[in-house]
Amino acid sequence: MNFHSIAEIYDSIDGTRTQIYRSVEGLSAEQERFRPAPGVWSIAEIVEHLSMIEKQLMHLFGMMTKKAEDAGASRDESRPFAPVSLDEFAERASAQKYTAPETARPTGNVTIAESLERLRESRAALQALRPRLEKIDGVGLQYPHPYWGPLNLYQWLAFVGAHEERHLRQLEAVKASPEFETAGIASS
Repeated sequence: MNFHSIAEIYDSIDGTRTQIYRSVEGLSAEQERFRPAPGVWSIAEIVEHLSMIEKQLMHLFGMMTKKAEDAGASRDESRPFAPVSLDEFAERASAQKYTAPETARPTGNVTIAESLERLRESRAALQALRPRLEKIDGVGLQYPHPYWGPLNLYQWLAFVGAHEERHLRQLEAVKASPEFETAGIASS
């Protein structure tokens, strides 16, 4: 997908976040902790991971934005926004299994409610950062992704949604497991 403005990126990432909220609504504690197989993250762990990543990304966005502001790298409003895409990365990533860095691995000691609150807080901070992001030129600002290599500021912003979309599919896969519906229900 090509994004032609920061507003489009925000709309997309917020849409994905809404889907995540809906996906985890009304789950029992047992369903939140259910693992369809050994070594597979539970829904609670997936949501915890998402909260950890967005917190880390907020630090990155703050650092990159300040760097651009300090350098006077303002966006030229007379020039069109250069399209942003992660399609090449997403295509490669769709069939790959990644190992989360140690700092982004869920502990399993956090409830979905706590993780959702952290996600709401980090998203509010990301929304608050938007006016600053719209004033700077983030194309030249790059930071390496651990698997994809250097991404510019706008690609990192789009990554928020791409990452959550990937994990949304994982949430749905856990929920599609035959044993999920009966998780925590004692058999008679």
